[in-house]
Amino acid sequence: MGDGAKVHRLYEDAVDYLCRNADTLRGLIGPTLWEAPCAVVRDGDPATDEWRAAVRALHDAAEAAGIPGGLGLRATMGVGDWPSGPTPRSVGWVCPTSRCSRVDLREESSQTPTCALVRRPMQLVD
Repeated sequence: MGDGAKVHRLYEDAVDYLCRNADTLRGLIGPTLWEAPCAVVRDGDPATDEWRAAVRALHDAAEAAGIPGGLGLRATMGVGDWPSGPTPRSVGWVCPTSRCSRVDLREESSQTPTCALVRRPMQLVD
């Protein structure tokens, strides 16, 4: 799988997570940061830069709302692009081996989910 295919799969996974958790994410992100990029993701062409930028905007908004790992996109860092400020309060489950970008939102009554890849309990990021 080439780099382009890897990036495409990464964005597909992010949109899959977005789809599975849309109602919760919409509530956490808020309509101001949700509506415009969500419309582009829903109606746009996944091959365009505009579509990928909209997915990235929703990812950034999810991280800012305190969801660890946002939608699961990895940061692309360049010169002077290092993370700054405090890490947001974490509220979710992540892969126990960091092999995938899956992040599940934590619900008060939920039990620990299991990673389908390694068949181990996911880690709560607090």
